Amino acid sequence: MTNNDMDVAAPVIKVASVWTAVAITSWADFAAMLAAFYTLLLISEWLWKKFIRPFGESIGWIPRRKRRHDDE
Repeated sequence: MTNNDMDVAAPVIKVASVWTAVAITSWADFAAMLAAFYTLLLISEWLWKKFIRPFGESIGWIPRRKRRHDDE
């Protein structure tokens, strides 16, 4: 059997070693990491909607959204 560039030797062991390298040693740590990532996504979405997009629209970096059908 030939080994091409797409084959990964022992993928489960490699994933487990990466989890250990970032200090994820239990399912609780994994769940906490996912919760932290989800929280960062929600905070970044809030910042985008409240501050970044309105600022970008006001200085012309981002085109204004049409809020109503009749807006030009």
